[in-house]
Amino acid sequence: MSAYSVIMIAGLTNFVARFPSLYWLTGPIFDKELRVSSRRKRNYFLRVAYIWLLTAFIGLAWIFMAKQGGSASKVYQISRMSETGKYVTITIVWFQFIAIQLAAIVMLSTAISDEIYHRTLGLLMTTPISSLQIVIGKLFSKLLQLVLLLAISMPLLSVVRVLGGVSWDYVVSSLCVTLTATIFAGSVSLAFSITSRYSHSVIVRTALICFLFYIIPSIVLPLLQYVYQFRIDAERILFHVNPFVALAILTRSMLSPAMAVVGLPWPLHCVVMLGFSALLLAFSTVRVRKVGLRQATGQAGIFASRKERRLADGKIKKKTALSASSRRTRPVKGPPVIWKEIINLWIKSRRLTVVVTTVPAVLLLAAVYIYCGYKGYLSREETHIVFILAFFFFGLFRTASSAATCITSEKEALTWPILLTTPLTEKQIAFGKIIGSCIGGWAFWLLLAVHLLVFSLAGVISPAAVLPLILLIASSTLLVSAVGVFFSSCFKRSSISASVNLILFIFFTAPVCCPSPLPTFLVSPLFAAVIILGVTGGWDNIGGPFQQIGSRWGWFGTFLISGLALIVLVAIYLSLALGAFAIAVANIRRRTF
Repeated sequence: MSAYSVIMIAGLTNFVARFPSLYWLTGPIFDKELRVSSRRKRNYFLRVAYIWLLTAFIGLAWIFMAKQGGSASKVYQISRMSETGKYVTITIVWFQFIAIQLAAIVMLSTAISDEIYHRTLGLLMTTPISSLQIVIGKLFSKLLQLVLLLAISMPLLSVVRVLGGVSWDYVVSSLCVTLTATIFAGSVSLAFSITSRYSHSVIVRTALICFLFYIIPSIVLPLLQYVYQFRIDAERILFHVNPFVALAILTRSMLSPAMAVVGLPWPLHCVVMLGFSALLLAFSTVRVRKVGLRQATGQAGIFASRKERRLADGKIKKKTALSASSRRTRPVKGPPVIWKEIINLWIKSRRLTVVVTTVPAVLLLAAVYIYCGYKGYLSREETHIVFILAFFFFGLFRTASSAATCITSEKEALTWPILLTTPLTEKQIAFGKIIGSCIGGWAFWLLLAVHLLVFSLAGVISPAAVLPLILLIASSTLLVSAVGVFFSSCFKRSSISASVNLILFIFFTAPVCCPSPLPTFLVSPLFAAVIILGVTGGWDNIGGPFQQIGSRWGWFGTFLISGLALIVLVAIYLSLALGAFAIAVANIRRRTF
């Protein structure tokens, strides 16, 4: 046997032996992440937080089902054990479905940007490691932590099945749908992390893209089928491309087998979602190779400005660039930290990618307004509640994501110690970060202000609701920003700060532990906005609780009770914001690195 044949056989044997281990796909990146993950405290913190939240949701579900039985006999309560098992199983399934996707978006928001910023991606490209192995290794290393979270809930699902009413088919199908949706969300976040340096911008973009990807077909396809009489099956199409619809249909089939739709195999949905993820990963692989080779050859990085890239490529001279930059130098006006945040927003808003993504969003919003006006929906209170809550929620979300990384991003960039050497005091720095984060959601605040102004002048929204909404929006925005700055001052990494702040933000905007509308009004600003619109607009089905309390004194009593509740709510928000601000000020010097 010749030496060439021996080499070929040895190579083929090594390939066959390494193929089942997927080492050819993940490379040493995955192996390195496995070794490092056990030393990171944030992974253990994530598991503990996941268990706490899961336990809280299961407890709430169990309490709710216990109240349904009331003081009935034991025989009746035993007969309802299967219903309890169904409700608890649905709670676990939907909790992990949403929580795992959010965790994937946050954990992969800095997967590639860290390598680019620390200039290690170019070094990786000089090794035998391929760009595919870099992308897949980063993705699988984070997915492993998420799979461990899914494994935590499996014993609970197995135990709850003893109560009856839930088949293994629903458990397995929901697990697969959750896993494929997580891979898709993580792939989107990883793709954005190549072109964005900051984790909060990646989180916002990924959440927006996933929201549009899921919500637009869910609106357009039913309209085409039921309004314009197109011969399509909207439910069947959405089942294959929308994991929320797929899991909802699977849940409906489990609760009521008579409503099950024949011919909707969930494995096909998983294959479609994996296909979308494969396309995103292929795009990320090509992009990572270009960025890595650009960094390895000493060219300007992807995070550099257009002028810096042209200067590095030799298209403009250094003297010309310096003279042009010196002519554009502007004096600092007002508080320096606030001025810096505003200038950063102005610079980012002029980028081509921002313009390309903003124009379709504005056109889509205009089309929604035109369609609602054509159908006469703008005269209904439900339509304005949806618009106001959407602008309010996204404004708070943009503020929270910006505040949670405003200090950690400077720590990672090593500019935080430089800021502390300036004459600025701790209070000035913290206050500037809070105000700058509030200004970060200016686009949504502008849309909300225009909507309130136009439709209050048109008489659709009561003018009496404008001032209470302004007080509510201002106080809740300050609270969200102050809490985000507090978390940003406590942690070193943006991903950890953003994760903790995101969990708290979800509970703040959509509480699930309030037994009645009145405590919910005192917890969530979104519910408070709905109550304000209902009370001032005279909508009985919305402002009912406060109208019933103040019915003894007529309309004056209603406005008096609701006004006092609003004052208490604003006072609570401002007090909590002041406390978070004080703790953040104390942490600025203590937690420098």
